[in-house]
Amino acid sequence: MGISPIGTGTAAPGGFVSGGDTGTNIQRKLTELKKQREEFVGAQNKVTDKNALSNKIAALDRRISNLENRLEKLNEQNGECQTCKNRKYQDGSDDPGVSFKTASKVAPEAAASAVRGHEMEHVYRNRAEAAREGREVVSQSVRLKTGICPECGKAYISGGETRTVTKAKNEPDFSAGTETDPKGSLFDTVA
Repeated sequence: MGISPIGTGTAAPGGFVSGGDTGTNIQRKLTELKKQREEFVGAQNKVTDKNALSNKIAALDRRISNLENRLEKLNEQNGECQTCKNRKYQDGSDDPGVSFKTASKVAPEAAASAVRGHEMEHVYRNRAEAAREGREVVSQSVRLKTGICPECGKAYISGGETRTVTKAKNEPDFSAGTETDPKGSLFDTVA
C-alpha cells in the first residue's frame, strides 16, 4: 500500500552533526575543540597531574583528527551525501498498476512529490476498485513518512502509506451521532 526506500543503510550511533550538515557544524565543532586543546596545552605548566592532562589532549587530538577526516570527505563529495544520492524507492504493495514496482532512484529534492504522486495512484485505483465492486469509500488517507539520513543528518521522505476503508452500499452506517443531532453537537470538521 505504499512506497518506501531501500538500501538506505543503518543509522550511525551517536554523532553531533545534524540538520543536513554540509560541513558547517563540523567546522564549528573543530574550532571549539582546537580552542579547548590550546587551553589545555597552555595549562600544562600550571597543573600537577600532567599525565591526566596529556591524556585529555591526546583524546582531543583524536577527535580533531576524526572531524578533519569527515570534513575532508564531505569536501571531496562537494557536500553531496552519497546515501541520499543513491537512495532507491520501491512499492511494497500487491497493486501491479502503480509506479515504482522496481527499485528506482529518486533525487532527494524530488522524493516528496514522487512519493505523493505514487500514493495518489493508490487513492485513485482504490476508488475505482470500490466503484467496480459496488462499494462506497468511507475514508481514505495518505501518510508520508520521514526519516533521518545516517550519513548527512538531513530529513527525507522515507515512504508513504495509503489507507482506504470501504463498505457495501447497503450496509448500515454506524457513524457516531444521529441524524437528529444538530451540527456542532459532535465533532464536525472539514479537512
